[in-house]
Amino acid sequence: MLLCWLAAPASAAGLTVLAPASAAPGLQALAQPFTTKTGIAVTIAGGGRDKIFAALKTGGAADVVVLPTSDFADNPALNGMTPLGRIAVGVGVKAGSKVPDISTPEKFRAALLAAKGVAFADPATGTSAGKVIAQMLSAPEFARVKRVPVQGLAVTALLSGQAGIALQMLPELAANKDVAVAGPVPEAYGAGVDFSAGIAASSSNALSAQDFIAFITDRRNIALWKQNGLAALGN
Repeated sequence: MLLCWLAAPASAAGLTVLAPASAAPGLQALAQPFTTKTGIAVTIAGGGRDKIFAALKTGGAADVVVLPTSDFADNPALNGMTPLGRIAVGVGVKAGSKVPDISTPEKFRAALLAAKGVAFADPATGTSAGKVIAQMLSAPEFARVKRVPVQGLAVTALLSGQAGIALQMLPELAANKDVAVAGPVPEAYGAGVDFSAGIAASSSNALSAQDFIAFITDRRNIALWKQNGLAALGN
């Protein structure tokens, strides 16, 4: 029995994946098939960007890290960077409200102009989505939009009555039962955030972490990612 234990591969140890809420649905959907294939259990954790960075800084449990691609630049806590794809900014209203038609750029602009307020994450807090949305709203055609920057999730302004529309990462909106999703911001505005995966420098299971990254970036999983709000780059 001792010899069998010694012969067991080290890669059997579980993996901890840190990721923001917007990327979690796709990762959850892929974790089980990876475990079935390899026998390696996968735990999806993380939460907000600040929480992930705090965990990396303190050397907390982490093997694979999924973050906006811009967060990988000169980051000593992360090794390597493999592009995953883009998550679109979505448009949400309070559940039970009339869902606006945003199927064209013109209709999208009209919906924002008609709203009592358009909520989004305050870019001053450092969120990637907040920066992308603020940049989009700085265009002249959105000059009359009533902006509602929020410290935290944009949907909180829907529930408080401060805003009639929330602009937030599409998978986050879809997972919120208090929100009705109108759809993604029209592609013409490029309102999305590119995400990548890397290996935590503190990982003690880097080989299995690399196997997991190879699995989730396999082109055969593009359709599953798309179902969970992430579109492969170039597709």
